[in-house]
Amino acid sequence: MRVLDRIQQDIHYVLFILIIAIGLVGLVACSESDDDSKAKDDTSLQTTIIGGRTGGAWSVFTEGIAESIRRENEHAVITVEPGGIVENPPTVGTNKIPYGLSYTMTAYAAYKGEEPYDQAYEDIRAVSVVIPANYYQFIVRADAAYDSLDEMIEKQIPFRLAVDQKGSAGEIITRNILQAYGVTYEDIISWGGSVDHLGGTKTFELMADNRMDATGDAVSVPSSDIIEAATTMDLKLFSLNQEIIQTVSDKLGLEAGKIRAGSYNFLEQDIDTVNTPSILLVHKDVSVDEVYQVTKSIYENLDYLGSVHEEFKNLTDENITDVGSVPLHPGAEKFFKEMGLLD
Repeated sequence: MRVLDRIQQDIHYVLFILIIAIGLVGLVACSESDDDSKAKDDTSLQTTIIGGRTGGAWSVFTEGIAESIRRENEHAVITVEPGGIVENPPTVGTNKIPYGLSYTMTAYAAYKGEEPYDQAYEDIRAVSVVIPANYYQFIVRADAAYDSLDEMIEKQIPFRLAVDQKGSAGEIITRNILQAYGVTYEDIISWGGSVDHLGGTKTFELMADNRMDATGDAVSVPSSDIIEAATTMDLKLFSLNQEIIQTVSDKLGLEAGKIRAGSYNFLEQDIDTVNTPSILLVHKDVSVDEVYQVTKSIYENLDYLGSVHEEFKNLTDENITDVGSVPLHPGAEKFFKEMGLLD
């Protein structure tokens, strides 16, 4: 009997050890499963957004969008890289970087393969409007002896014009405004004027030294460059006539816009012009779920974005879907339909 008791005790002991071992294996498996799940959470949204030049307003816009995504997705890793308004659509269209900011004007030109692009980038899609309006602003020295662009053209004033690099958004708009008057850069030069391709900082330095008379570009209102320039010289801003606005808008996919009096300390009356919203682009192959979440993150952080830059305060239910003629990504479309912002 003692032998049998000993055997039974040994069997019970072995069974006890086996139960403990099985339990430990289960705990380890659960722990590993939790770790795997956490790892998946930690990398649930990893992506990159290409924005503007470092230190510029667009870098602020892009970082604001990135942070709004991080705020709604605890373990998201969102990287921001510098880029450019014209360069970003092809970068997104070839999926080198999945997200990027650009104008509706340049985005649609890239989508269709029109100037300044030599091929179509049909894989770009829109997520949402980011900055509702970037207004074309034609700035001249306040001591100029003319009061409108119409007068400058009609009288063939030999003015010295600065425009951004050829193929940039502002340069394309300026050139098309002149073309709507039947005027080319060569015509201005033939009047005794000049046309130089310069950046904003250099342009305003030359204007302050009375070596440049006028410049035009599409930028946010108020523009930090214009505000700074106005501290060193007196400036005035010209309206575009309605016929020119319509012609240029139809050709480039722009919208009529109005810069309100008081937007700058020297602006005493409203200015009629054209504008092009800034939008967030994405490659078509990014998943519906991810783009849905990105769109949702932007929409649910409009108050936060308004604290990042004044221009974000103009983003509303009424204009956030006004992305121009580039198709919405299905993920963005799904979110906006759920919110009742799209039919």
